[in-house]
This record gives sequence, C-alpha cells and structure tokens, in this order.
Amino acid sequence: MKKALLVLFLTFTAAFTPIAAKYAVNSISPLSLAFLRFGAATVMLLIVARFMNVSLKIGREDILRFILLGALVIPVNQFCFLVGISLSEASHSGVLYASTPLLIYLMSVKFGSEKFDRGKLASISLTIAGIFIIFYENIVSPSKPGVSYLAGDTLLFLAVASWSVYLALSRDMVTKYGALKTQTVSFAIGIIMFIPLFLYDVKNLSFRSSDLMTLIAYLHLTVLVAFGSYFLYSYSTKIIETSTLTTMTNLSPVITIFFSWLLLKEKFSYFFIIGASVTIAGVFYAQRFSRRELKN
Repeated sequence: MKKALLVLFLTFTAAFTPIAAKYAVNSISPLSLAFLRFGAATVMLLIVARFMNVSLKIGREDILRFILLGALVIPVNQFCFLVGISLSEASHSGVLYASTPLLIYLMSVKFGSEKFDRGKLASISLTIAGIFIIFYENIVSPSKPGVSYLAGDTLLFLAVASWSVYLALSRDMVTKYGALKTQTVSFAIGIIMFIPLFLYDVKNLSFRSSDLMTLIAYLHLTVLVAFGSYFLYSYSTKIIETSTLTTMTNLSPVITIFFSWLLLKEKFSYFFIIGASVTIAGVFYAQRFSRRELKN
C-alpha cells in the first residue's frame, strides 16, 4: 500500500511538472528559474537535515560520486529541461520522459542492481519507438519562426538521460547515507556549480510578466517537485526497483497530454499522436512486469 501511494503521488507531480514549467518559462528566464527553484529547495532540505540532526559529512571515497551527482541533477538536467521546454511543448516533455525506464533499466543491469529480463526490456523499448516517430516529425516538418522543436526535444531527451544516470548512480549512495542526506548533499553541490550560469543569466531575470499562474507553477516546481518529489523518488528507490518505479510513474504522460491540451491549448499533429500512443502503449504493457512487485 505504501508503495502504491508513493507511485500515485510521484505520477501526478510528474504529470504536471512539464505544464508548470511551460507556464513558468513564459515569464521567467529558464536559467534563472532553475537557480531560484533549486536554490529554495536546497535551503529547505538543509533546514530539514538540520532539524533531523542529519550530518552532511560523506566519506572521502564518495566525494567524486557526489560531485557527479550534483552536476547531473542541477546544472545538466535543469539546463536541458527548462531551456528545452522553452523551445518545445509540455506534451513533448511528458512523452519524452517516458523513455526514462529504458535508460534506467539498461544502467541498472550494467551496474548489477537489477537482472536482465528480455520481456521487461522489450516492453520498455516500445516507448522508444514512439520517441523516434516524434523526432522524425521534428526533422521533416517545416520550420516555424521562433520555434525549434528539434532543438527543444533534443535537450529534453538529454534531460531524461541526465536524470536517468542520476537515479542509477545515486541508488548506492541512498542505501549508504539515506535519501535525505544524499539529496541534500547532491543539491548543495549542484546549486553551487550552477551559480556561474545564474550570474550570466541574471540580467534576463524579470518578474514583470508574472501572474498568479506563474506563482503556482513555481511553487509546484519548487515545493512539490524539487523538494518533495526528488526526495521521495530517492527514498522510493530503496523499496522499489528503479526501472519498475520509473515505468509505473510514466503513466503520467497521459495526464500531461490531456492537461497540455486543456490548459495550454497545445495542438497535436498526427505524428505526435501516433508517437505518443506507441510510447504510452509500451508503458501500459510494461505494467505486467511491475504489478507483482507493488503488491509486496
């Protein structure tokens, strides 16, 4: 039951993250937004760690691992995600993130944390077929002034890759140090590394076009996602196989697509509909390999 509730919360927060990000980047520069949301989330994590008397000291042998984790989760991931979504659509982000399970599974097998399963790999691979269909449209479709779906979707896919690598590499650290400590140290290192990018972009920071929806979007991205979901995701990897967790939460693209149409008035081409359908079909098919674990 606890596993199911965790998956439900993570699914819905993940579903609305691309939509919230699209609202926010329309009013706030992507790089500045990344610093503001993760800067606030890092402060909140530090307060919680202090309140719970969690020491932030790590072993010397793990320093390089945490530097890599910090770089992946904030500078790399947030640059690719927020700049990418500013060039693309929320619905594209929702579907592209459905490829996370395949990357996670391949890395988990490589690192020895999961066993190779042809059926599971085949089911997750179906999501990638849909991704290729969407990218094919980006390549062959005529360009539009001020829009670059190919560049945006490429950055979004790199965001997926960096997030997947972060999840795979952080699992051992979560086991060793706990989710809160791992998340706090990674974020603290990552936000320090992001400072040069923020200083470069601060001239573009303005709140003149911000409104209530921008504030709600920022709170979602900061409190529910950067602070809450990232922490819970790290904790969840201790009790649920990482690829199973990411597969189950990838029911979120269905929700993302619907609300992108409803709230953002996004229009969907035939290529996108076919690609999204194939990807989501792979997600649903993969559930047959995940139900047994969630019942435990």
